[in-house]
Amino acid sequence: MNNKPTNTNDSPRSVSLALLGLAAVAAGVIAWYLTSSRDSMPPVGQPLQTEQALLMPEFRPLKPFSLTTHKGADFDNQSLLGQWTFISFGYTHCPDICPTTMSMFAEMHNEIQLQEPVEPYQVAFVSVDPERDSPQRLAEYVSYFDPSFLGITGPEEALQALTKPLGVLHRRVETEDSAMGYVMDHSASIFLLDPKGRFHAYFSPPHDAEKMARDFMAISNRSP
Repeated sequence: MNNKPTNTNDSPRSVSLALLGLAAVAAGVIAWYLTSSRDSMPPVGQPLQTEQALLMPEFRPLKPFSLTTHKGADFDNQSLLGQWTFISFGYTHCPDICPTTMSMFAEMHNEIQLQEPVEPYQVAFVSVDPERDSPQRLAEYVSYFDPSFLGITGPEEALQALTKPLGVLHRRVETEDSAMGYVMDHSASIFLLDPKGRFHAYFSPPHDAEKMARDFMAISNRSP
């Protein structure tokens, strides 16, 4: 992309969305815990001390979902296996939260790459605006921050198969004073899935790249 995405993260909308997203994720975590199955795996050993990551009480596999990457490849439960996955939700026309998160991801990625050894991981940006976020637009957007990042899209019904279990809220809001026509309200939390495709931890905003990098190293080196 030619122009860096706009960052106005201190707007009232950003603050309210962050609080709303935090409440939604908290509700999702509680629901996840109460409905956990016998196949869920509890954390092993003493509680891990983290700076920003909130570990799930049980590491449970995600329900089946099927989306598509900006490269046209499938992105589903199988895509999570064998590597850690950071997932954030947003859209390419987002004026504040998304570019801030993606810039943080780029900084976190650089911090992690300085460490050795590093468990394999991927960063996925899931669009909640499939109407405007074509694979080509997602490719331009995520590659601006790092060429290894994945842009993910899919129809609304397929998207909800991933967002609902995680407690991720998103909705379209019509705007009369915007050339874009509408904006998308969405949660700002970041989710960490383990190499077995299980919901392992989440990070509530505001996000700190160095703290997240340290937490990832601690979590990935500790996990069986």
